[in-house]
Amino acid sequence: MSFKRAAKRKKMSKLTSAEKKERRNERAARQSVKRAYVYEHIKDTLTRKQALHNLSACFLLAMHRGYGFGRGRLMKLRDKMQSEFDAIVAKNVSIEEITMFLQNEIGLDVDIAARDKKADRQRQIEFKAVQQMSAAFLMALLDEFGFKKKRLANAYWQVCDLSDKVTHGEIKYDDICAQVQEIMEAKAA
Repeated sequence: MSFKRAAKRKKMSKLTSAEKKERRNERAARQSVKRAYVYEHIKDTLTRKQALHNLSACFLLAMHRGYGFGRGRLMKLRDKMQSEFDAIVAKNVSIEEITMFLQNEIGLDVDIAARDKKADRQRQIEFKAVQQMSAAFLMALLDEFGFKKKRLANAYWQVCDLSDKVTHGEIKYDDICAQVQEIMEAKAA
């Protein structure tokens, strides 16, 4: 047995029962905080994952409806969005830089950099996911398909309209995801 461990045991044996109880309570409180942190982290991760999944489906369905994108082009768009999203998450490019680029070079003004500071934690996570996915969507359309100001704005507003329908209860995310799944599973002609 090490000297340090023996000293710790000797110190613990000399404690009174009240001090031992206090130590147990402190340990229980630390464990409780750790569990709460882990639970919060898992909840945040699930919220983010669900928001990203729903947003991807909205973007893909809007492009299918508005521009007639089939399975092949939707897969290209999805892959390009993923690479753009990875660059944003890796902090190779920021949302503010993308917003400035769209404003200065393209002349498109979308409010993806704005934030709602009064929202709760889960809504803040969802909003950050919306910002990142919107930026990835717009840059993917610009890079992969050559969309310019008018077509980019039109595509983005179609997604916003679809999102508004979800907010008003006219359609659910599950229905959108199911429609996108049908399109993606359809055999290429």
